[in-house]
Amino acid sequence: MGSEKRARQKQNRQARLEEERRLAHRAKWRRRIITGLVALVLVVVVFVVGNLLTGGGDAAPSTTIPIVTDTTTATGAG
Repeated sequence: MGSEKRARQKQNRQARLEEERRLAHRAKWRRRIITGLVALVLVVVVFVVGNLLTGGGDAAPSTTIPIVTDTTTATGAG
């Protein structure tokens, strides 16, 4: 009778350890995902704040002279 009880205890302990390992594995992945999402959000926030502080796009206004392609001349009615 004592050996059956010991066998049940071993089985229960093994099942409990496997469940703890499974939960630890899930917690590890949950931590990784949350950490990754937080890092991604921080990068996006830094990017948005940087764009807002620098004016949102062009760092300097364009200084190129536009090319005129209209060659029509004004003719007088005289």
